[in-house]
Formats: sequence, structure tokens, C-alpha cells
Amino acid sequence: MEVSYEFLPYSWGKGYAEEVIRWLLQFAFKELKQSKIIAETQTANVTSCRLLEKAGMKAEQTLSRYGAEQMIYSISSYSLYHN
Repeated sequence: MEVSYEFLPYSWGKGYAEEVIRWLLQFAFKELKQSKIIAETQTANVTSCRLLEKAGMKAEQTLSRYGAEQMIYSISSYSLYHN
């Protein structure tokens, strides 16, 4: 399962993305019984990388896709509840 998000510039920096990501991770693990969630973002999007890391996701793999370097992040249900 993959989490994805996109916000318009006027909503950036207000904490909406962090709140949504945390809620989605909780929902996916508790209600949907998922064991692992991934997310992909451009490495150049430092703000998005920080957001995913702040939510507990770990950088797992770098690859080239969509004409840019991408970072794959992941989190497991175990790591979310045991850190």
C-alpha cells in the first residue's frame, strides 16, 4: 500500500500534510491491517522528505523515475508502534 498526497501552495507549511499522513498511517495499520506502507518523492523535494521522516518513515531506496531522482520511503506497523 502506498500513501500519496499533493497540496496547493497556499496550504503549505500549515501542518495539514503531517496531520493527514499520521492519520492515514494509523488507519492503514489498525483498520486495514496493512503491515507496510511506502511513499515516493523526489529527493529534491526536501520538505516532503522531511515530512515522511517526521512521520516515522525511513529512506529505503533511491531510483530514477519521471525524469528525476526519487526516494522510496517505508514504514512497517511494527516500527510505528515500537519506536
